[in-house]
Amino acid sequence: MSFYRTYRPQVIDEIDNLRVRDQLLSFLTKDKRQLPHAFLFSGPRGGGKTTAARVIAKLFNCTKPTKSGPCGKCEQCVSIAEGKNLDVLEIDAASNRGIDEIRQLRDAINLSPAAAPYKIYIIDEVHMLTTEAFNALLKTLEEPPAHAAFVLATTDPQKVPVTIVSRCIPLHFSKATTEELLHALKRIVNAEKLSIDESALLLIAQSVDGSFRDGVKFLEQVSFHKGNITVDIVRSMGSMSGEKSREIFIQHLSARDTKQSLNDIATLVQEGKDIKTFLVDCLRHLQHVLVAGVIDKPSDAWSTEDLKDVIRRLTAAYSEMRTSPIASLPLELAVVEFAEVVIPANPSKLRAGAGIQTSKNVDPRVKPEDDKKRGAEDDNKMLGLLTLEKLTDCWPDFIESMKPYNHSVAGVLRSARPKAVEGGIVTIEAFYKFHQEKLGETKTREALAQVLKKLFGENVKVDVILGKK
Repeated sequence: MSFYRTYRPQVIDEIDNLRVRDQLLSFLTKDKRQLPHAFLFSGPRGGGKTTAARVIAKLFNCTKPTKSGPCGKCEQCVSIAEGKNLDVLEIDAASNRGIDEIRQLRDAINLSPAAAPYKIYIIDEVHMLTTEAFNALLKTLEEPPAHAAFVLATTDPQKVPVTIVSRCIPLHFSKATTEELLHALKRIVNAEKLSIDESALLLIAQSVDGSFRDGVKFLEQVSFHKGNITVDIVRSMGSMSGEKSREIFIQHLSARDTKQSLNDIATLVQEGKDIKTFLVDCLRHLQHVLVAGVIDKPSDAWSTEDLKDVIRRLTAAYSEMRTSPIASLPLELAVVEFAEVVIPANPSKLRAGAGIQTSKNVDPRVKPEDDKKRGAEDDNKMLGLLTLEKLTDCWPDFIESMKPYNHSVAGVLRSARPKAVEGGIVTIEAFYKFHQEKLGETKTREALAQVLKKLFGENVKVDVILGKK
């Protein structure tokens, strides 16, 4: 049997997520008859939602409870752990999402439990239910029989109707911390008597994005290695890139050396490394540089503007990898686009420099405030580089250029169109009220103007109007 099934926590004390463990322990202060009849577990995959749901089932049905919760050894607890308990029904909403399945549940729920004190219904991925199925489930949640309780689990709580959520006790499962993952993995290492370096175990914990399940599966994968398990063994089995490769790539990226950056990616692909994991490692490093620059001191290799720009682009590339036919393509595209955009390290100095050059020709009769006003007017003059026709032709390119700044704004722009370019103002026409409100936000309009400046070299303002289809 796999590690994940063998070492799945069976009682509250074995749950490694400390926040979830504390909340489950708080239920012990009440009698079973006073416990909530419906729970909503939400959080990322592999976080222990199903495990906790089974512990809840044991909490209701254990025949020999202890001060720390269900015993895990009585007939009811053992049958629940083995998935053989007739009164604990686990339903996968992804494959049983229709109203007929929920109607069958509603019809059967009034029947008394076969052997346990309570009937427990665990509905996994509940957000996959259809609207009709949710409506049918709502009736059951409103007036459940005294012998029934529900545990609804989901990775996407936003898709669960508010009417359902309001009738449940919510319990959010956050990603596991590195310490929690290490605690879970060490328990398995001790039980299996594995020989593994502390640094190798730490690398596993840091590479699974806070997922208990992925961490245990990874540990099982490396456990097949004969002999001591080192960092190099973990890195090779996990197709990880290594710190040196990441450092070299980021160094080339900061220098805008497109050729070498692409060569670095090609080498990783040729060696069979996981590009997605490599990208996450790069983003984690850049996040550290960004935060350190704000709190402590700025980086010598990165300007703040460059750093923010490259983080946006790499984050967008990570999102696009799941749909890309070539895994490395979004990262390669981000590298090329970043190298093509040159952001001044200190635009204010450049403007000041320009002012010094032109000061030789300043008319002494012109007052400074008038000169400043004239300069602002010059900035707003259209140079003819941006026209309505050109913007219309380049609209798809404009949308693509917005993605690194804001993916949702780029999506909204697909349903909008350029209306006019006149007097330094670009007018965008949206056809839905909420699209107009989204694009009309001050920060959004500033970002749109910034991208237009990069694409066409024009200082413009952006206005958004509501049009008719």
